[in-house]
Amino acid sequence: MKIYYPIQELEATGIVTAGVSLRHGGVSRSPYASLNLAEHVGDDPNTVAANRSLFFQQTGLADLHYCRQIHSTEVIDVREEVPAIPEPRPEADALVSARCGVTLGIFTADCVPVFILDVATPAIGIVHAGWRGTLAGIAVNAFTRMETLFGTLATNCQIHLGPSIQKCCYTVSTELLDQFTERFGSTVRNGTNLSLQAANINQLTEIGLPRTSILVSPFCTACRTDLFYSHRAENGRTGRMLSFIRLNTEN
Repeated sequence: MKIYYPIQELEATGIVTAGVSLRHGGVSRSPYASLNLAEHVGDDPNTVAANRSLFFQQTGLADLHYCRQIHSTEVIDVREEVPAIPEPRPEADALVSARCGVTLGIFTADCVPVFILDVATPAIGIVHAGWRGTLAGIAVNAFTRMETLFGTLATNCQIHLGPSIQKCCYTVSTELLDQFTERFGSTVRNGTNLSLQAANINQLTEIGLPRTSILVSPFCTACRTDLFYSHRAENGRTGRMLSFIRLNTEN
């Protein structure tokens, strides 16, 4: 059984392994059925541990770094000295690294996972972009941090917005829609619905990322609960997917 949705455009570079876990193939029971990989949603911790063990065995991933997501603009630089399992976990919503062999991960069930690959350095980033983080510019913060730390250039980056709730299903308040429209333009709205994808694309292109280097998954998590978890479609009680990117080579 296929256990994750690969980000083929990034994996085709040969530099990274990248993808989003699917919801099937694990041992969690409803409402977390079945491959819930997050500890913070109310699932049995032993079951989550078993799911992670299954996932790591089947994917060959190791050295997973992740944070306590708080819908912030904080970005963590994962260096050699940062352990994979620090306690307590640092609070942030994006991680970046130029360290070979490290796997960066964030957990989602509608929010946008933003994958960043700097093919020249090489270096990687992963971003948890819900509406709060998107409005505050978390993806831009992650790129800017890579620019500062690694010398990353916009022209050397490939960006992928992974499976997440899309404008077909994401109805929001008029007030929130107006905030996004004022900040990111009219392309973010579709009637009373919001496109987090368009908002992230618009802010990334504003700082010089080529539009052609930003790709978007065709999957809406709220439409495809057969494959993915959706916080909104499942009334707020469900599991989480792991979006991950692993740097396999270095200069």
